[in-house]
Amino acid sequence: MATNDNGIPNSSDPMDLDRLIGELETDAARRRAEPGYPHDADARLHFELARQAPNPAGATPMRDVIAQLAEAVSDVGAPSTPGAGRSRRHQGHEVAQHLRRLEEQVKAAGLAAAGALAVVAGRLEQLEERVRHLEPRPEPEAPPSAATGSDALTAWQGRLADTLTPGERVLYAQSRADEVVAQLRSAGFDVYGITDAGSSHRPGPDVRFGEILTHLGAVEEGALGAVVLTGVPEAMTPRGIGPLVAALARATTSVVVISEAPWWWRLRVGTVEADLAEGRPLDPDTWLHAFHGVGMAGSVEYDPTGQSYRVVVRTRE
Repeated sequence: MATNDNGIPNSSDPMDLDRLIGELETDAARRRAEPGYPHDADARLHFELARQAPNPAGATPMRDVIAQLAEAVSDVGAPSTPGAGRSRRHQGHEVAQHLRRLEEQVKAAGLAAAGALAVVAGRLEQLEERVRHLEPRPEPEAPPSAATGSDALTAWQGRLADTLTPGERVLYAQSRADEVVAQLRSAGFDVYGITDAGSSHRPGPDVRFGEILTHLGAVEEGALGAVVLTGVPEAMTPRGIGPLVAALARATTSVVVISEAPWWWRLRVGTVEADLAEGRPLDPDTWLHAFHGVGMAGSVEYDPTGQSYRVVVRTRE
């Protein structure tokens, strides 16, 4: 193809369309073979173009389907009256032949009807798929949070009393707060609870509705004998542990943390959910390190399965 001085094809020259298409296809093949070619994006583009095509390739036009069905139905005819003067045997033979033709015509009409329905059903599925992609997408769900702590609490609930001192004011947060607070109060402990789960109108007679960190900020310094945390640690983030531990050290001299082990929590919720979670169970050494920074020390104990642990820390003398 002739070009001018700037390399632009002359508009007066006839265009060899086949040659141009061949050159474009050759160039496209060369680019696809180069390192770093975005094959994933290319595949998604082909899929999107095929999905938004007004008439998918190979689809039978609806008018043709209806015409084929109408032709098959019109071929179905009623048996003709046998000719007069013919023998009964000959008349019976004609009727039998006509019935066989009629059977074949009815079968052909039925197959044509089934084929038409299949085409219509396929076209409806295509339309539904396209509409589904065109409809507004629902708001994305909130990232999964860490577990509530109920599983970890099960292993330790019967042993909560052995870390508490009768007569001291105890704050419990937050997993199954109504149940645990009632259990400890019936055992003679001065316990109240706080939770951010459930209804804010009726959390329970001895359970308040709110966030643990906000509540601790309103508690007078040294007003609590102990704080038991179950579930709250599992919703903690690395940035959140510092303010929480500082607030605990100001409000109490003893803290009990009950949590799922990180390895078990990750295995239980799944890799994707664990990676997307806003918070996750912390390693017990992380808790000990954080409490050490505010003058508290203690120990860690795992349940027999290793799936949960209990950290008990107290203010150093």
